[in-house]
Amino acid sequence: MMQKPSRLPIPLRFLAEAVKGEVTGEAEVLITGVGEVESAQDGDLVFAWTKRSAERAFASPAAAVVVTREFARPEKPCLIVNNPRWAMAVILENLFPPEPMPAHVSPQATVEDDVQLGEQVSVGAFAFIGKGSVIGDGTIVFPHAFIGRNVRIGSQCLIHPFATLYEGVILGNRVVVHSGAVIGKEGFGFVWDGHRHLRIPQIGTVVIEDDVEIGAHVCVDRATLGETRIRRGTKIDNLVQIAHNCTLGENCVLAGQVGLAGSVTVGNNVIMGGQVGIADHVHIGDEAILLGKAGLMSDVPPKTQWAGYPARPRTEWLRIEAALSKLPEALRSLRQLVKRLEAMEKVMRKRNA
Repeated sequence: MMQKPSRLPIPLRFLAEAVKGEVTGEAEVLITGVGEVESAQDGDLVFAWTKRSAERAFASPAAAVVVTREFARPEKPCLIVNNPRWAMAVILENLFPPEPMPAHVSPQATVEDDVQLGEQVSVGAFAFIGKGSVIGDGTIVFPHAFIGRNVRIGSQCLIHPFATLYEGVILGNRVVVHSGAVIGKEGFGFVWDGHRHLRIPQIGTVVIEDDVEIGAHVCVDRATLGETRIRRGTKIDNLVQIAHNCTLGENCVLAGQVGLAGSVTVGNNVIMGGQVGIADHVHIGDEAILLGKAGLMSDVPPKTQWAGYPARPRTEWLRIEAALSKLPEALRSLRQLVKRLEAMEKVMRKRNA
C-alpha cells in the first residue's frame, strides 16, 4: 500500500511509489482523477497497454499516462511499469478504497441462537443468519442476505444483498459473494424409478476457499455425498452454473454464462471464456484455456487451448473454421464438376449407342 497520502489531487510520483514504477517527465504533475483513454479530462491519469491505446492516450487531454517503456513518449509525463493493468488495479485500490462499514448488527436483522459473530462484523437490515453459524472478524453481511444454519464464514468476507448461503456451506477468508448468488442449493440429482423422477438427497456441502469471488446470480450446487469445492483465488463471473461434486482449482477465471455439469474437475490457473459448456465427469488440466462458447465433452490436457463445438484443440478448430468459410465456393465448384461429368456421360452414352 502507499506510504504517502492517497487522496486526490496527488502528485504522480506518489503513485509511482505505490507501483514501484519510474516517472519520466514532470513527476510533480497533479493527478485529479482517473479516466478512460476515450473520455479523459484534463488532470486525469490514463492507462495504456497497447500501441493503439498509447497513441490515443498521448493525444488525449490526460495529465499523465501509465504505460510500458516500449510505448512511452515525451509529450506527457509517463509512469512506466511492466504491466499497466496490474498498476491500474493497485492505483485504483489506493485512490478509491471502499467505504468502511461500522461494526453493527441491525435490529431489523434476524440472528438466531448460537450464532458466533467475530469482531467488527456488520449485519444489515433484514439479513438472516441461521442457528449455529459462525461469522469471522470483519465480515460484512449486507441487507437481505440469507445465511442458513451451521454456515461457517471466514474473516473479511463480503456477502452482498440477496445472496443465499444454504445450510452447512463453508467459506474461507476474504470471499466475496455478490447479489443473487446461491451457494449450496441441492444438486440436480434424480433417478427414474419407472414411474417418476425420484430425487436423490444431496447431503454433501460446498467449500469455498480463501480469496474467491462469486459473481452475481452464480449457482454453486452442494455435493451429493462429499463436497463441491472452489479452491483459493478463483474468480467467477456472473450467471455461472457449477453443478454438484465439481472441483475447481486455484486461481481459475470463469467468464459469464459458463456451465459445468456434475463432477467436473478443473485444475489450477484454468481460463474459461463466456458460455463455455462442460459435460459431466470431464477433467481439465492445469493452465488450460477454453475459448468462448466451447462445448467440452472430453478431458483436456494441461497447458492446451480448446475451442468450438464440440471442442477440439484450438489450431485444429481454426483450420476447420477457415475451411468452412470456403464451403460456398467449394459447393459451387462441386456442382459445376457434377454438371460437366453428367454432360461427358451423355456424350459417352451416345457414342456407345
